[in-house]
Amino acid sequence: QIPKGFQRAIGRHITLNADVQSVRQSDTGVTVVYADAKNGRKSEVDADYVVVCMPLLVLAGVDTNLSPELMTHVKAVTYSNSAKMGLAMKRRFWEEDDEIFGGHLYSNLPLGEFSYPSNDYFSKKGVLLGLYANGPVGDLLDQPVKGRVEHVLTHASKVHPQIRAEFESAYAVWWRKVKYSNGGYASGT
Repeated sequence: QIPKGFQRAIGRHITLNADVQSVRQSDTGVTVVYADAKNGRKSEVDADYVVVCMPLLVLAGVDTNLSPELMTHVKAVTYSNSAKMGLAMKRRFWEEDDEIFGGHLYSNLPLGEFSYPSNDYFSKKGVLLGLYANGPVGDLLDQPVKGRVEHVLTHASKVHPQIRAEFESAYAVWWRKVKYSNGGYASGT
């Protein structure tokens, strides 16, 4: 929502789909070169100053004239391998069958956190947080989406055997795979 707030306040000064290529500071200002993410055409903008709000993993790949010491620190920051998967269910079987109303399932299953919604009790359908992981979960990062969903359904069915029959669809985010993010959050020092 923060970018949307900026857009409302200063919208005519915002360039969307701009893939930053370089940020070069001088004694008189800063020059930013970016490529249009849709057509690749490069543009240059000069300003008095710039506020860089990109993740450090992304900044590490941008041509800058930050000091070598600072760039060493930027490149040393590691990011989490966070992942999240929502599972849409045809019915709220966890309420109807198991009398579970909100909360989390903590187990030794390779699912990280598994959570039940704490809203819309007794409604027809619902979404489970089938996986929330802040570290590696096997080789899931390298699996196709279908393989990731299969992993979650296989392990979640050990607790809820009815999950496969009630499964409708899934949505997953592996922040390491999201362009301009490349990780969930900084975990370095």
